[in-house]
Parts: sequence; C-alpha cells; structure tokens
Amino acid sequence: MRLFSLDERLLTCAGLVRDGARLADVGSDHAYLPVWLLKQGRISFAVASDIGEKPLETGRQTAEKYKARNIEFRLGAGLDTIREDDNITDIVIAGMGGEVIADILSESELAKNPGLNFILQPMTRSDELVGFLYENGFEIKKQTALRSKGRSYTVMSVRYSGNKVVTSSLFRIVGKLDMSDAESVRYIGKKIKDLENKSLGDDSARELLNELRLMINEKN
Repeated sequence: MRLFSLDERLLTCAGLVRDGARLADVGSDHAYLPVWLLKQGRISFAVASDIGEKPLETGRQTAEKYKARNIEFRLGAGLDTIREDDNITDIVIAGMGGEVIADILSESELAKNPGLNFILQPMTRSDELVGFLYENGFEIKKQTALRSKGRSYTVMSVRYSGNKVVTSSLFRIVGKLDMSDAESVRYIGKKIKDLENKSLGDDSARELLNELRLMINEKN
C-alpha cells in the first residue's frame, strides 16, 4: 500500500526528528507523524499519546492500515505517558496552543533532561511559548517558518540547558528564525498584521510594531 504524504506542517516537524530516534508524539491524534517516520525507517520506536480515546483509536487504525510496527498507543496527558524504559530521545508536541505546550513542559521533570530533543509546533501564542522556554531554562536550537493550508506556522527544535534568560518582546516573536528566508519574512508579516489590531492606544505595542516593520524592510 502506498504511504500517505504529510502536510507541510508535519513534514517540517519530521525534518527536526533525529534519525534513529525513539519518538514520543504527544497529542498524536491520527498518528500520521510517527507512522510516517516508522515507515520511512527514520525512527526505531514510537509512543503515540492522546488525552482522548477516540483520536487514539483513530491512530491505532492508521498504524494497522499501514502495518507500522514498534508503536505503542497510550491514553494520557502531556509527558505522563512516557516511561523510563521507553528510552525516548525525541518528543514532538504539535498542533496545540503555545500556552498549552508551555504547561506540558512545566508540569514534567522529564522535560529538564538535556539529552531530549523537543520539536514544538504551536498553533497560536508562539511568542508566549518562546518567552516561557528561555525564562525556564530551555533554548531553541533551530527554528523555521512554513506555510500550510493557507496559514503560517513556526516549528522549533528545543533542548533544556538550565540557563534562564529574560527575553525581549521582539525576540519572543522572531526567536531564532532566519530572516533571510522568505517564509520567515512572511511569518513575521502575519505577526505584524496581528499586532496592528492590538496597537491602538498601546505605546509598547506600537514600538514593537515599528521594530518588526524595520526588520522586514531591511530584509526586502
């Protein structure tokens, strides 16, 4: 049976998973990402978890349909479903709000393992997530922007370093994006439009808006 294709959002997440990884996909839903990675031979083992039994069952059906081996489905929230003997190396948390991802990381001591590679894809409030990461000892190792199904997203590879840093409003929006990349410029352009709706009567928002506009103009 021919394997399905991932959309650009999940394909970008897949590109940040290390070859040979033992993966945990938190909030796996249809389990497209771990099944695809297993069938591509990119990972050796996967835990697919979700807080709902219905999406978990859908994930099981995906694995059965494509005969994906070495994948376990577990019902539960956040990182609670990961066991020590799973020897997980890479963790994907995608398709959630940035504040939800921050809560998941803050509620688990496992997240402070510096050997873990977190691949994070916030659907909203990415700036809140970036601020949380740096203020709680995490570091973005790589960040990229993409466009999928008419929307702009960012995906980041994150490790725990223990080094807590206070970030600026500008950094929380731009993060480690490569501003020579057209998708990054487009992503920041969307952030500018969002901020324009909030800047009326807010001096700090207007100042941030001007900084972002200047950054975009310098790259064009």
